Formats: sequence, structure tokens, C-alpha cells
Amino acid sequence: MSTSIILGIETSCDDTSLCLLKSSDQAEILAFESFSQELLLKEWGGVVPEIASRYHNEKMIPLLEIVLKKANITLEQIDLIAVTTLPGLLGPLLTGLNLAKTLSLLLEKPIYPVNHLKAHLEAIHLTEKVSYPYLGLLVSGGHSLFSIVYSPSKFEVIGSTTDDAAGEAFDKGGKLLGLGYPAGKIIDDLAKNGNENSYSFPIGLHHSNDANLSYSGIKTSLRVFIEKHPELKGNEQMMNDVCASYQKAIVEALVLKSEFAFQLAKEKTQQSLPLVVGGGVACNSYLRKRLQAKYKESFFVAPKYCTDNGAMVANLAHLDQENILPFPLCLNIDAQSRWINKAEFVHE
Repeated sequence: MSTSIILGIETSCDDTSLCLLKSSDQAEILAFESFSQELLLKEWGGVVPEIASRYHNEKMIPLLEIVLKKANITLEQIDLIAVTTLPGLLGPLLTGLNLAKTLSLLLEKPIYPVNHLKAHLEAIHLTEKVSYPYLGLLVSGGHSLFSIVYSPSKFEVIGSTTDDAAGEAFDKGGKLLGLGYPAGKIIDDLAKNGNENSYSFPIGLHHSNDANLSYSGIKTSLRVFIEKHPELKGNEQMMNDVCASYQKAIVEALVLKSEFAFQLAKEKTQQSLPLVVGGGVACNSYLRKRLQAKYKESFFVAPKYCTDNGAMVANLAHLDQENILPFPLCLNIDAQSRWINKAEFVHE
């Protein structure tokens, strides 16, 4: 593989992130910078697409200047531009794509369009050596799914959420509890001082013999619990116990369904696969503890690469050289807010 410099651009939600990566036999991150809108969006209780897009526009060029300076390279030395094009919030996606197209037009360089769900899982290769195929568990604010990863370009979804994602259950549950945004880490921290067996919350689809997930019921259950227990407000220990119990139910659904996912994967591949866990919720300490205890060969994406970031975007372009779109054909790329069906996630 010849050496090239890849610029990764990620703006699918509320994180503006750029990375410069040297691609040869191994990926080497030259510079990696992100701007999180977390504090700015707290007052809104979540992501507002119009506001997120505005901050992306404000931060992208300063971040580009920073990574170029840190890597000690010029724009002209960039060989390939990798940019998230799906799925995500359409406005934020378009801000990153517009930057990618502008640079492509200016430099006459190709673009690699990135499905950032794939990038989340393949980010494992930035820190670990994992062979293909592997069973991927993606857990984030917008997505929860199991897939067999045969190569950097071939993923097969074998189970996904029928409604809400695990990260959404954390964030919306935290909002119901008055914990602020984003609530996932807050719940994780409070749960460490609580008793996970204090209360019982439902595990969606626990009777179904498949790898599908459901998290709408657990949020409803928490809302009803809060209505029935007004004493929760101001009771620190009770809050810790509720967080621990609620977190346990979210995680146990993933642990339970991973068993079915492994069975399906073994039937399809005729071999036992390692487990790779990526996405923002992969940072959850309880999830890591449960899966690592259950599966000897389990790998977690490093926390700094779990959230939406430019490094994972550039890394996917490094791994999948076959799907690069040449200039000027790449200027016809468009952004998509979602992948419509499971077949779109599989590339032969």
C-alpha cells in the first residue's frame, strides 16, 4: 500500500471532528481534534439540528487549521478526503460534506463517503489487532445493532433495535430523572454508588429468540416509577439505586441478545467469532464489565474513538481503498439522514 495523507471529517450530530491520518501499511494519526457541543446544548436538553449545524460551520475551519499545523503539512499534501455522509442529522451532515466537496474542488482530490456506523466498529483497528470476520455490537445514541463484519466494506446486520437505541434510553431516562444532558455518563457514575438489584425494570423482547432489541418499554416503566415515587426527588441514595437498576436493565438486554447474535453468526460463518463493541455507549463501565466477564475474546473501541470522531472516519478510508470515488465524480455525493434498510449496510 502506497503512503497517502487522509483527512477525516465527522459532523453527523453534535461533534465537530477532524483528523489527519497517514495511510501506509499501518494507520498513523498525525493530528486529531474535536469540538463537542455538549455544554452548549445542555440548556436545550439535547441536540437541536439547526444549532448543531451553526456550530459545525463555525468550528470546522479553525479545527482544520489546527490539525494542519499540528501535523506540519499543507492542504496540498492531502491525498484523500473522507467524510461522513450517513446516517445522521441532515443539516450537520451537509456542513461536513460541503467542506469535503470544497476541498475536493480546490485540490482536485477524491472523496471517500463514510457510513459512520461502520466506522464506529472498524475503529477497533486503531488500537487492537482483530481478525475478520468478527461480531460487531454497535451501541450509540441513535443506533443499537449486531452485525457480522466480514471486511472493511462488507457488514451484515443480524439484529437491531425495533424502536429506540440504548444510548437514547440512557439520555431520555436521565432527562426523566432530571440529571441533565448527556445523561449516559451521569447514570454510569451514580450507579457505581447504587444497588443494581433495588428495582426491576423490563428487558424488551427478552422472550424472542433473535438478536433484536427494544428500549421503548423501559423508558415508559421509568416514567411510571417516577410518578409513583415522588420521594425520589432529593433522595440521593434512592437516585443511585434507581440509576444502577435502570442501567442494569439496559445492559442486560445487550448481554442477553448477544447470545443469540453469537448463535446466528456461528450458523452463518461456521466459526466462533470475537466480539467488537463500539459507539458512544461502549464507554459505559457496566457494559464493559458484563461483556468482558461473559466473553473471553471481546474487544472494546478505545473511549477516545467511541464518540463520533474524525479518526474513525479517516481510518475507514484507510482500510477500504476500493470504494474511493475519484475527482470529479465524487462531487455528486449526497448526504442521507438514515440507511433505509439492512441491505444498504452490506456491500459485496
